[in-house]
Amino acid sequence: MYKRRARILFWHPTDPAKARYAATLAEALGADWLEARADETDHVWPDLLIALDCHATPDIPHTAHTQCKYWPLAQDAWEDAVRARILGVIGGFRLLARMDQSGAPGAAAASFDKTSALN
Repeated sequence: MYKRRARILFWHPTDPAKARYAATLAEALGADWLEARADETDHVWPDLLIALDCHATPDIPHTAHTQCKYWPLAQDAWEDAVRARILGVIGGFRLLARMDQSGAPGAAAASFDKTSALN
């Protein structure tokens, strides 16, 4: 089902460190399923733009194919909330892949042995 990992851009209106934290955590939790960035200026790159600490989709440039989501966060346990939401996204990828009996796009690329393909 998936030909490549999903590209997710995390964005925060005032605290770029929170966006970097979310991107780093997403990569650590789901590198087989997604690529995550926080400081991306290429507005064509992301498949999904996630605005942290927002209550509406931000008015920032993005392409028509980019889905936009906003995650309002509580100030006291925002790290836990980000982790839970990222795990939810990864769980959604797993569920969709299970429906067509495919695997993670990153896992398939990682397990591909180039030497056996050349022989």
